[in-house]
Amino acid sequence: MKSHRIQLKGPWDYEWKTVVVDGLEPASQSGTVTMPRDWQSIFGDRSGTAEFRRKFHRPSNLESHETVILNFTEIRGLVAVWLNRDQLREFNRNGPAVEFDVTSLLKEFNELRVEIGFNPQSEPDVSGGLCGLVGLDIRWE
Repeated sequence: MKSHRIQLKGPWDYEWKTVVVDGLEPASQSGTVTMPRDWQSIFGDRSGTAEFRRKFHRPSNLESHETVILNFTEIRGLVAVWLNRDQLREFNRNGPAVEFDVTSLLKEFNELRVEIGFNPQSEPDVSGGLCGLVGLDIRWE
């Protein structure tokens, strides 16, 4: 099988989603980053939930025999993934790749949303979040 990868490095918008921690409301945090970027480099040792968003255009010149696969090469935490308004899946992941066939869900302009819950104190020597590349693989025979 042949393939071509489009990497979704950046810019990614992020927003801290956890409202209450130990009875205290943390200061909200949002911004823009280039991926891959591990949880600790953005949020330090704070445990909680954050949402990451990346907009992209539909790959041009797709042919009917081509399939578009959304690929996360490395992701850690409690994860939920949406493409536009469609939730693709919720899962608890500890590293290796996960992928989704998104061919039928693509629009001319798309928004990928990834919500991740992570506790860096539970595994202080492990990177969390979107710590690997995210990309669109166009595959054909």
